[in-house]
Amino acid sequence: MNHYQILGVDRGAEAAVIEAAYRAMMRRYHPDVYPGPKVEAEQKSRALNAAYEILKNPEKRREYDASLGPAPQPWQAAPTALPNSSIAPRRRVFPLAVIASAIAVVVFGFAYLRSQPAATSQVTVVPNAPAAPAAVPPIPTAPVPSEKAATEQSCRGIQCRTMTPFGWAGIEAGVMTGPAGSSSGLRIMDDGHYTDTGDGSCLSYKVVGGPENLRMLVEQGVVTTVEAYFDPKMPVFQTDRGVKLGDSEKAVRSVYPSLKQLPDIYSAPPDKKLFYYEPGGERGIRFDINDGRVSGISVGTTSIEYVEGCL
Repeated sequence: MNHYQILGVDRGAEAAVIEAAYRAMMRRYHPDVYPGPKVEAEQKSRALNAAYEILKNPEKRREYDASLGPAPQPWQAAPTALPNSSIAPRRRVFPLAVIASAIAVVVFGFAYLRSQPAATSQVTVVPNAPAAPAAVPPIPTAPVPSEKAATEQSCRGIQCRTMTPFGWAGIEAGVMTGPAGSSSGLRIMDDGHYTDTGDGSCLSYKVVGGPENLRMLVEQGVVTTVEAYFDPKMPVFQTDRGVKLGDSEKAVRSVYPSLKQLPDIYSAPPDKKLFYYEPGGERGIRFDINDGRVSGISVGTTSIEYVEGCL
C-alpha cells in the first residue's frame, strides 16, 4: 500500500485535500478515541505520519511519484483476479462462442427459407409494431440533510457567529493559512500584531472585511487558534453548544461540566480561564472569565493555553 492509499486520496490530489485527509484520519485513529486495539491505532498513526511527511513536501512528493512510475489510466486498470485463474480463459471465450453460434443459425436459417417455394396460402403481413419506449428509471431523490449538517453548512462566511473546537466559518485550526482561506472562501492576512517583534514564525491574522473582535494565531504558517473577545459594539460570538460572549461563568459550567481551570495572570482572582477539550485532547475551547462573565472565547489546538502569542 502506497502513501496515497494510506491517506485515502488519489495521486493527483491537491495539497489541501491531502492535508485535510491526514488530519481527519489522525483524529479517527487517535489512541484515546479509536475503538480498536491501541497497538493498531499507534501503527496506523505512524503510517499516516510517514505518508504525510512525504506528500506534504512538493520535492519529496515528486521524487516519490517518480518511484511509483506513471499513474495508470482508467482503461489500464488491472482486471479483478478470479478465485481460480485456470477457468478465466474459458469465461472470456464462452460468450464469443455463443454469439458465433447464434449468427451461424440465423444465416443458415435465412438461406434455407430463401430456397423453399412460396406457399400457396395467403400470408397476412403484420406491420412491425413500434417498439415500446424504454422504461425511464425513477429519478433518485437526494437524502434530506440532517439538522446538524444544515447548521454547519449555513455557518460559513463573514456572518458566521458560531465557534467550534475545530475552528470558525470553515477555517479549521491545524490547517495551513492557504488551504484555510480556500476552504472557507475568506481572505485572511497578517494584521501586524506580532510581525514587527518576531521572526515571522508566530503571527496574528485577521479576516479581511470581517469582525474586528476576531483574530487567528498562526504558527509556522498553520492556523492554531481562533479567538473572539467581548465588545458591546462588536458581534457576539457563541460556541456550538450555545455559550455566548458575555454569558456568566455559571452558564459555562452548566453546559461544559468537565473543565480545566487556570488563573488569569493579567488580573486577580476570581478571574480565571476555563478549558474544555474534545475526546483525544487535540482540539478545545477556552473561556476567559472576567468579573464573572465570558470576556473571550478561543478555539483550536492546545495553543489555546498560551498566555500570549506562540510558545
